[in-house]
Amino acid sequence: MARRPDSADVVAAVQRIFRDGLLTGRSAFAPDLEAWTAGTASDLRARFVDRPDESSDTFLVKLRRQLAGAPDETIALAAELLFVNMAPLVPEQIGLPKKLQILREVLSWADRPIAVPESLEAGLKGFLHGGQGFLNYRWAQFQILVLLVERLAGTDHRDREARINDPWRFRDLCFDIQDAVGHKKGRAQIHVLLYALFPDAFQPIASAHHKHQILQAFTDELPDDPTGNDDRDLLALNRSLEAQTGAPVDFYDEPWVGRWRKGAVQHEQRGWLVRGHNVDGQNFIPAWISQGYCSVSWREAPKIPAGATKPDIQRAVAEALPEASAQLRAAAAYQLHVFLTVIQPGDLVVTVTPDEVHVGTVQGPASYDLSDGLDNARRRPVRWATAERPLVRADLPEKVRARLPLPPTVYDISSVAAELAERAGLEDVVAEELAGIDVTKPLELPPVTPELAEELLMPLEWLRETAEQLQDQCQLVLHGPPGTGKTHLARALADHLAGPDRVQLIQFHPSYTYEDFFEGFRPVRGENGSVVFDVLPGPFKLLAERARKDPANPYVLIIDEINRANLAKVFGELYFLLEYREEPVTTQYSPHDPFHLPGNVFLIGTMNTADRSIALIDAAMRRRFAFRRLSPEKAPVQGLLARWLRARGLPDTAARLLDELNSRLGDADRAIGPSYLMKPGAARPEGLDLVWRTQILPLLEDQLYGTGVDVEEEYGLASLRAALES
Repeated sequence: MARRPDSADVVAAVQRIFRDGLLTGRSAFAPDLEAWTAGTASDLRARFVDRPDESSDTFLVKLRRQLAGAPDETIALAAELLFVNMAPLVPEQIGLPKKLQILREVLSWADRPIAVPESLEAGLKGFLHGGQGFLNYRWAQFQILVLLVERLAGTDHRDREARINDPWRFRDLCFDIQDAVGHKKGRAQIHVLLYALFPDAFQPIASAHHKHQILQAFTDELPDDPTGNDDRDLLALNRSLEAQTGAPVDFYDEPWVGRWRKGAVQHEQRGWLVRGHNVDGQNFIPAWISQGYCSVSWREAPKIPAGATKPDIQRAVAEALPEASAQLRAAAAYQLHVFLTVIQPGDLVVTVTPDEVHVGTVQGPASYDLSDGLDNARRRPVRWATAERPLVRADLPEKVRARLPLPPTVYDISSVAAELAERAGLEDVVAEELAGIDVTKPLELPPVTPELAEELLMPLEWLRETAEQLQDQCQLVLHGPPGTGKTHLARALADHLAGPDRVQLIQFHPSYTYEDFFEGFRPVRGENGSVVFDVLPGPFKLLAERARKDPANPYVLIIDEINRANLAKVFGELYFLLEYREEPVTTQYSPHDPFHLPGNVFLIGTMNTADRSIALIDAAMRRRFAFRRLSPEKAPVQGLLARWLRARGLPDTAARLLDELNSRLGDADRAIGPSYLMKPGAARPEGLDLVWRTQILPLLEDQLYGTGVDVEEEYGLASLRAALES
């Protein structure tokens, strides 16, 4: 089997770390450390596998807690296994700088300095797209690697060497460990590791589903009958095709990819819940399971052909339900359109009773069958995977259970469908795209780095606490007096955590409304130049829709001046979603399409306490947001101007004047922040005088209006300089 040329550096690095580590017992990062021993692997297993951290924190935050106090050998082994995990992924998934950042973060927990050798950095460039599922389940992949090392390191050297050098014995061991952990969330790691260690025996494919699809499409090209071992069959297929063509075969290149992906699901696979229990007092689920279908009712509507357009269905519903409200007709048309047209063969379908959950796959188009009456006439053929053993509803993760109790007859549950499919034994039919939007896994935010702290001139630990608060609460408000850098900090932190392409900033003001923020009627140009009103999404809904399609990455909405709007009116029912992520609510303008807020959407608000005290924010808002104060007399703002001036080699005169001013004011909410003076011009006497006269004194005059204080006499530069000189 020909190797992929772009994988050579990665393969060499993984083999040097993993294979050489197991054969010598020594760390590739610090060769004097015996990191790849049974004792070290057992220590890592005890800390990570045996004591799982179930919190919502990121993988790295949890790993830091789990490795607290660990020997340097354990930390080195953890870092090297993370190298093995991340190295094959292309930059579109994890870039080289981020990979190095993660590794350096882990290595910084050791008592002694350990670094990634420069000779190994080329092995982090990546060559393979692991799919969203690879990013989503790092904890499961790391678990597989830890258990694999412990198992191998615990054998005698001769047996260990035999397994390391035999691709098929090594594969059997990997899948034995997968069976032992009781889930398949780490299976992509196994497939990637097999290729990295044995590129002459395995394909550079992370997805078991893709391997199965390739073999199905090329069954006629197999030189022998299938063995049931997809990897052995792929090796035979690859050799046969290379012999025929005289050239290397990459199944993700043409002409090969077009052949096997023709047999794959052509649309974007989705998951659907269809209600069959207590439908007007009837329970259709036993019939569905025994006969292999699901159905919807709306007995008043006539037969509507499969694949009908939405306008055709709306007309049919309007004629069948002339007395119904517009809202009821819209809901009926929406759900019939989903059932008859939007759902496609290959999609997952789920139905529930109070105690059980059934999962299956849609096998064909809708039909109209009156044999069991009008209430059961509109049908979809389904192959139910849980006919013999339904899932227990109470045993499902909370995020899955939250998506099940909604009232609509049919609705999209793609965000939890992959988890349900795996529990039902259908993981091999789940497309990578559907696995990629699974919300049951924790989202990993990148760690706050010393480089960011240095750029912001703020304490690293304070920034880390702030990021961890955002991770835990999902909503955060930075509040404080003017000039404390709230917006600058919000933007810098959001860009670091999410990347600038996934950050959006809006500003609230007194006339800002729910319709501006989330969704509402807006004028649009109609036919013949007329103006009509249509329901259009606002920035919050648009960002949420982007985030839902990209669940492996965080998205941040910055709300500047968040306290200047009427928050209860702007957020409306969205307040509920800020506390109960992934649990859908019915919204004002789209009642037929329940909306849920993805867990990878974060909000950072900024609030000027000179405009309105935090105490005046309503209780619902304060309960749902974490608050971080930025105040000139406390860290991290205290001394910020002096640090800024010192970093640029400028005199500290402006910093001392500002400290004297705030000391005289004696009011934390009226204090003046350093941002006014963090400008090169403010270091010159004339520039400092200009800022003071045109920005700081007018602000104080406004705040102290009516108090009788002579602002110029009390807070002017002449008075402050005299105080400093004395």
